[in-house]
Amino acid sequence: MDSHELLDQVAGQLRVLTRDAVDGLVRSLPELGEDPSAAGTVLEGRLLAVHDRLPAGNSLVDLVREMLGDLDSASPVRLHGWRRAPGAPPGVALVLTDPAGPASGRAVLGVTPDGPVFDVVVTPGTTLNAPAAGRAPWSAEATIAAPQGWDAAFGPGLPPAPPGGTATIRLRRTGRLAAGMTDGPGVSVDGIALTVTASPGTPAAVELELQGLNAALLPAALARLLGIGGASPMSGPPPPVILRADRAEGLRFAGTGALRVPLPMRLNAPLVSTRGTALELTSDGDGGPRLALSLSASAGLPGLPLRVHLERAGIDLPIALSPGTRPGLDPSRLRELFPDGIGTELKVPPISGGGLVRRTPDQGYGGLISIDLGVLRLQAVALFRPPDGNGAPTSFMVLLAAQFPPPGIQLGLGFALDAVGGLVGVNRRVDITALQQLVGDGNADHVLFPDRAVERAAEIIGSLGSAFPVAAGRVLVGPMVRITWGGRMVSLSGALILELPAPARAVLVGRLLVGLPDPVVPLIRLQASVLGRIEPAVPLVELLVSLSGSWIVGLAVRGEMYLLVRGGRQPQFVLSAGGFHPRYARPAGVPALSRLQVDLAPGNGFGLRMEAYFAITSNAVMFGGQVQLDASIAGCGVQGWLGLDALFVFDPVFAFSVHVRAGVAVRAFGRRLAGIGLDFTLEGPAPWHAFGTGSISVLFWDVELDFDVRWGSPQAIRQEPGRSPLDALTPELAKTTAWSAERPAAERTALLFTPEANEKLNQGSLVHPDATLRLTQRVVPLGVPISRFERRPVPAQTWTVKEVTLGTPQPADQLASLPERFVPGEFFDLTEDQQLTGPAFVSHAGGLRARTDGVRVGEGHRADDTYETKYEPPLPERQFTMWSGFFRREAVFAVSAAERLERWRTPEAAVKVRPATLSVAAAETLSPLLDDVTLVNATTDAWDAVRGQLAEPQDALRLVETWELRS
Repeated sequence: MDSHELLDQVAGQLRVLTRDAVDGLVRSLPELGEDPSAAGTVLEGRLLAVHDRLPAGNSLVDLVREMLGDLDSASPVRLHGWRRAPGAPPGVALVLTDPAGPASGRAVLGVTPDGPVFDVVVTPGTTLNAPAAGRAPWSAEATIAAPQGWDAAFGPGLPPAPPGGTATIRLRRTGRLAAGMTDGPGVSVDGIALTVTASPGTPAAVELELQGLNAALLPAALARLLGIGGASPMSGPPPPVILRADRAEGLRFAGTGALRVPLPMRLNAPLVSTRGTALELTSDGDGGPRLALSLSASAGLPGLPLRVHLERAGIDLPIALSPGTRPGLDPSRLRELFPDGIGTELKVPPISGGGLVRRTPDQGYGGLISIDLGVLRLQAVALFRPPDGNGAPTSFMVLLAAQFPPPGIQLGLGFALDAVGGLVGVNRRVDITALQQLVGDGNADHVLFPDRAVERAAEIIGSLGSAFPVAAGRVLVGPMVRITWGGRMVSLSGALILELPAPARAVLVGRLLVGLPDPVVPLIRLQASVLGRIEPAVPLVELLVSLSGSWIVGLAVRGEMYLLVRGGRQPQFVLSAGGFHPRYARPAGVPALSRLQVDLAPGNGFGLRMEAYFAITSNAVMFGGQVQLDASIAGCGVQGWLGLDALFVFDPVFAFSVHVRAGVAVRAFGRRLAGIGLDFTLEGPAPWHAFGTGSISVLFWDVELDFDVRWGSPQAIRQEPGRSPLDALTPELAKTTAWSAERPAAERTALLFTPEANEKLNQGSLVHPDATLRLTQRVVPLGVPISRFERRPVPAQTWTVKEVTLGTPQPADQLASLPERFVPGEFFDLTEDQQLTGPAFVSHAGGLRARTDGVRVGEGHRADDTYETKYEPPLPERQFTMWSGFFRREAVFAVSAAERLERWRTPEAAVKVRPATLSVAAAETLSPLLDDVTLVNATTDAWDAVRGQLAEPQDALRLVETWELRS
């Protein structure tokens, strides 16, 4: 369950609790008339008279009374009747009035039980600052302001209303609150604070802060037995734990933005140690939300080589939000959390190893085992997910690896085979986005011979589950290998994963690791994680390389390189090292790339970072970089920067546009004393054009200067115009590949072509009589004006096909056009923005499809169109004896392939329909004239050939099926 689903569940239970509370109050309170003080305001006719006290009610009413008291005349908050509209059912309202009187301002929260519906009304010009008040140990304070007034309604079926003012309401309770067992395990807090905030442009939010959180992991008796001084070993002061709820992000912990927040709790006893403790929000479906305390721990006995690991074991407490139970944690329904993972670790020299089994977030299971036999290390990772009620099939995936001890299996020339393995998955697919994330983070080893597999089991199983999710009908298979050189100074790992069946694709995951001079403690560590993909069906070739996790003598080296070649309906070409121009719109599917970076940060107040990028697309070439310098001591020093973003054009004379930014600043104690900056664009080289802004800042004095300067003479060499498109179009149309005959999608006759005829039709040596002529080319787009050809300027012109003469002239505007893909920069003048943000290819007409009316056909010939009949002899029946001594042997006797085919053969139909024959009949009477007509001469008029066979010539003839004849 995610944060939004959990918020919806909690909000639903709160609505039921509120509806029950308000409905009970309305029934128990007397019906009053309108409040006279509301006359002439937005509350007139809606706010009813005040009640003298808050009566008893359900658990929510009791909680309000505990926090605010009886809401009598001494309370700053009063209870009124409420009617949100004339004729609407009555409700109740909490009213906060300005101490100066109702005319100075009022804030109302009205609740109607039908829904329930909440009305927030603040009279115009209200500014309320209610100091802390309430019944101990509770205190409440509020700050509300609405200069223009605030009137909004919230409830089921109502559209969300933005806040019309600002409001901050804070409820605080001091004193210890505990839930769980008296002697542990359990949780306790020193106080809680509930804060509600709203402001224009920001969604309303609710925060619940648990102050001074403390947790007992173990019962006190067990803690003393294990030699632990206390059951709750918090390292340091209790951390702030804040739950936040809003519509944008759902219900989650504010510190992490998730449903889990870690706690600084550690156990380091001789027999037990923890590896992490967390507070979590969970849900048991319709039962409601729960607050869980979980930990991961290891345990073992002295002298034994065995340790046991538990992951996410602990307790959880339900959060009660029902009318009959006080809101909050319900200790009576405390339950234990069954561990999500159980693992073991064994060390019996020379054999060692361990394993783990854990639940996965998709309600499946993951397992890992690693065994070191001294002469061989074996690793296996498995994922299994049973079928669910939504139709998801059973799926599993297994990754196996065998690693050889140093120096591996020698291959010669310093190379050695270090490890082999493979991957098999059923009903699993490859998630390219997840693999790109792994490669970009430098974690490709999660799927390639992972090191310290048992310690990192949760990471490895989680990465495999996200990279290879469940997909019905898909199969994964792929080998893995790792080769080293120079005593493992260079290590190359790779896996080629095939995803089958069609559409098939191949994915390459690789990792190149260089460690110098010693791979165990390297001074230079260069790691290149590689992800490649080939999809023949698109077609597509993609390659991503990441340098994450690299350094040179402690200086971090980062960056990513990318190549994409894609055809089909969305062709694209992208080559980049370090990313793209800031204004470049990445095509769909292209990831955001990290800049190529080198950090020169030896410390002692000195830092230098350099980054750069270079990219080529079908429309533009771009380059950029930035250098940042920071030299400071105790907040005093100098900062400087220099960056540029360039766009290159070859037109064919070289030209460019470069955006440059530079500056230097002097800082003292974290504040800027003086600085100078320059931000400009330079275009050139002939003529040169520079424009931008310069600034100077000294203490509180700032000066900016805009400039626009041109210098230099025009280009000494004029650009050579491009050649005429006709010079390239003529030989293109002369090629046989530009012309083709397309067979009809469906045959209008019952004729079947022989395999030899089909082969000749495909080769083009024969043309179908009903074929259409296809003309296509990619030299020039048709029907659109062009100003360039082959990227060189040409006079503006538009190329079209005027007419097609194929037996009969056919105007081109009446024929279907055929689209082709063209590179915009080859034919059109593009601005800098168009080169950066435009598509790599655009679709324009490149040809047309013409009819073949009036063309000449070859000599006709007589063809045998009778049916071919073949008989298949019946298969002999297998004879079985009834003697029990041979029955078992004969019952499992091998079944021949012919018998298996016969079992699945479709039974012969009892009734068959014979195809109708064609006959010639008189047009007026449909009297038969010729039976079973065969046209023998297709070079002359067909009807002349028919009339030649008639005994008496007829003027009006019809060709009909035999069953239509008049008998």
